[in-house]
Amino acid sequence: MMSTRALAAEQDPVLLDGLREIGNIGAAHASTALSALINRDIVVEVSEHFVCTTQQLPGALDDPEQQVVGVFLEAHGAGKGGIMLMLSKDMATGLVDLMLSRHHTVRELDEIDQDAICEVGNICASAYLNAVAKFCGITMVPSPPGVAVDMLHAVLQYPAAMADAEADELMVIKTQFVFGGSVCSGFMLYLPDRKTVRLLAEKFRTV
Repeated sequence: MMSTRALAAEQDPVLLDGLREIGNIGAAHASTALSALINRDIVVEVSEHFVCTTQQLPGALDDPEQQVVGVFLEAHGAGKGGIMLMLSKDMATGLVDLMLSRHHTVRELDEIDQDAICEVGNICASAYLNAVAKFCGITMVPSPPGVAVDMLHAVLQYPAAMADAEADELMVIKTQFVFGGSVCSGFMLYLPDRKTVRLLAEKFRTV
């Protein structure tokens, strides 16, 4: 993975620290919502949080040829942008089987799997967006989630194109799901528009 320290050195440290704190708040809310959904304790943690450009993104994540599952939502309202949760296929099916109280099997995702993982993505992404909106004092309404199952470089094409049009950087949140003695890792990509980035930077400097 690309060095978080090297990326952070190029960014506004106040903004990065503030985004990390928002990520922790969103993760706590996602933990509560997911635990209620599956009736079992599951903890969502932010292990890393950094900013990169779309050109840096493939090197900042994992093998671009690996198969991943991406759940994408757009944010509407005063704060615009998008957010995507990305998981490996095995982790996605593992979370689905946990939700549905099934024995975990290695398989392709069917329609039921995709609907269930959309709900996981919706909970995690909405919790993060709600934390941003509350901090900024603005409205952010998430769109219905969409899901894609493909190689990492293919799944990244849509958020990368959106970032090129709407933002200068992407916020990358490395996320861990901890349940039943297991720890699984994924990523969230947050793509705030330039107006939201400016508002966040202003707010962080006044707290």
